[in-house]
Amino acid sequence: MVVEEMATRLRKLRRSGAKPDDLLLTQEDLIGPEPSAALAKSNAYRDLNSMIGLKEVKGALKVLIDTLKTNYHRELEEKPLVEFSLNKVFLGSPGTGKTTVAKLYGLVLKDLGLLSNGELIVKNPADFVGPHIGGSEAQTKAILASTVGKVLVIEEAYGLFSGRSDGSGMNQFKTAVIDTIVGEVQSVPGEDRCVLLLGYKDKVEEMFQNVNPGLARRFPIASAFVFEDFDQVEMAKILDMKLGKSGFKATERGKSVALEVLNRARNRPNFGNAGEIDILLGRAQASHQQRVSSGRIKRHGTLEAIDFDEDHDRAEKGTDVAKLFAGDIGRDHLVSILEGYQKRVREAKQLEVDPEIPFNFLFRGPPGTGKTTAARKMGKVYYDMGFLASTEVIEVSATDLIGQYVGHTGPKVQKLLEKAMGRVLFIDEAYRLAPTKHGSFAQEAIDELVDCVTKPKYQDKLIIILAGYVQDINNLLGINPGLSSRFPESIDFDHFTVASCIHLLTTQLQAKKDKIKDKKFVDVSCLEILAPTFLQELTDKFETLSHQEGWANARDVKELAKKMYHKLDLSPPTLTLTEDIVLSTIGEMISERSDRMNNKKAKTATKLPKVPVMTPTPTMSTSKSNSSLNPKSTNGDDQGKQADEECDINEGSDLRDVGVSDEVWEQLQKDKKKEAQDKQDLERLKKAQKDASDADRERLVRQILAAEDKRKKIEEAKEKLKKMGVCPVGYHWIKQSGGYRCAGGSHWMTDEQVNNM
Repeated sequence: MVVEEMATRLRKLRRSGAKPDDLLLTQEDLIGPEPSAALAKSNAYRDLNSMIGLKEVKGALKVLIDTLKTNYHRELEEKPLVEFSLNKVFLGSPGTGKTTVAKLYGLVLKDLGLLSNGELIVKNPADFVGPHIGGSEAQTKAILASTVGKVLVIEEAYGLFSGRSDGSGMNQFKTAVIDTIVGEVQSVPGEDRCVLLLGYKDKVEEMFQNVNPGLARRFPIASAFVFEDFDQVEMAKILDMKLGKSGFKATERGKSVALEVLNRARNRPNFGNAGEIDILLGRAQASHQQRVSSGRIKRHGTLEAIDFDEDHDRAEKGTDVAKLFAGDIGRDHLVSILEGYQKRVREAKQLEVDPEIPFNFLFRGPPGTGKTTAARKMGKVYYDMGFLASTEVIEVSATDLIGQYVGHTGPKVQKLLEKAMGRVLFIDEAYRLAPTKHGSFAQEAIDELVDCVTKPKYQDKLIIILAGYVQDINNLLGINPGLSSRFPESIDFDHFTVASCIHLLTTQLQAKKDKIKDKKFVDVSCLEILAPTFLQELTDKFETLSHQEGWANARDVKELAKKMYHKLDLSPPTLTLTEDIVLSTIGEMISERSDRMNNKKAKTATKLPKVPVMTPTPTMSTSKSNSSLNPKSTNGDDQGKQADEECDINEGSDLRDVGVSDEVWEQLQKDKKKEAQDKQDLERLKKAQKDASDADRERLVRQILAAEDKRKKIEEAKEKLKKMGVCPVGYHWIKQSGGYRCAGGSHWMTDEQVNNM
């Protein structure tokens, strides 16, 4: 390093025409240039300080440079140096300038004489991983050797850790990379090397907690450069800068709309910061060119509000909530609530304060009452107010939040929330999150949801709706004390009245009429002008139908409209819906529902409880007394019968889980009986082996060993599943083709999943 500094100095002097002494070592050759003087000449340092934002990064860099200045003078005074490391961790979201700063950081270190080269080399985790055992170590050493004197940037460094937070599932090839980095990178003063680890804060911290502890010592998180997301003022400056570089201009209104679009985009996961501006400008320039090409504008080069967002004035004019919900039955209360939110947001914007409107809701009511439709329209209102990045609704059920094994539920809930950021997350049948349905995993899902909704990462960045029956949702609120306070707003959806059902049926058939009005005339006047007698019959039919189990309100009414339309003869020029068609169609649904219920009751009545077979308590006896037992008890028929009885007992003790199909349940019972039969077959083989000839005995021994080996593997897998708590109810596991299923039927694990546990 000293010789290289000397050689660089001599070259510069010779180029200027001087005749330096080749054998003279100067103070600068030995300990480098004085930091203040070097920084004054450093273009890279000036460029870094002129970057927009990065207040914390600039502060951390200043501390490092002040340390270098202190060390320079301490070295002249022959005092011990203050320890520091050039190797750093850069933490932040994409588009915050990490790679740009890394390049300038390397050049600054070169200007200060701390690196011999300062060139930037960018790698990702895949570049370090070898194809075979020992390959990762060799590949990592080669990369480190080739970057001596340079700045090695490892982007998305958390990719070097692929396990879980409990330390399981580690990849030995990636572990070898980290161990090699720990061994080769010492992070001591004077080391001609700079390695930078880049990535998201939470993921990098998780990696440091679960890999070789030496990595955290060489790359201390405490001295990391943290790249905060750009605020709105900084984004405006970056927008102006990028507009200037692109050769385009934008109107003031256009810039304002662009910033509104960017602000909405913040609610999406992995917001791209400055990168998001590049994407937005690309779309705006394409829109601008399209308008120029179509002749709608003559002036080229100035972007307007419409280029950034076609519906740019949505915030000013607001969503007409009443019009949005027009035709929806019983939505007056919800309309008034949303109109109140709109008014509050407008007033809060004028005062420049947080409107503090809710983002978490409970939708309580029976099926088919419009909860999902209301969620979509609510997303539209919040999007137009500028709180969501999209009007999209992510529809899930409680099952999508519940994990399959210990430690799986929490990450699953977080992943779902991340996917729904900037959107509406609609959790249907939320009552299934009650622990009585899925044991501790469901409780874990509720606890994780309660914890996440108040974290800055998720709070007010998505709408979360828990939907279900009134009583079930109320019961759910009692599971976790924090759930009720996190979901303070309840919207109730009532059963449709008979009048509402008739109105919806009429509008559905009128819509079908309008679709083909140019080709056929459809007469639905029997519903449009109801005769008194027909109205009474129709009312009675809907009253009967609505009191049957499984009544789904609007969903059933729409199905009735579809069936009535299918009964129309399409051949004549006029299609006429008659009273008979209407009444008979509703009557058929009533009969079908009644038959289903009667059949269900009949099955329940005939399914008698099974009484366990009482076996006598075994008594102590001699071998002689054993030989006098009834010989019938040892024959194959009785053993097979005993296996069936044992299987019946087990079958009776395992309750069928909710939602398990008949096909799955029947196959499970077959596999359960087969398992018991295989056990009996093995016992028969052992008995036959004792009495077999020498030639047959060898064959039987092979069969017995193979059967016992197979059974041992199955039992080991079952024990593993039991310890992991995959089935929270504690049912035993049954081997099936391709995997294992719990005796209740709802939990399934493939052979591959079990082997990897």
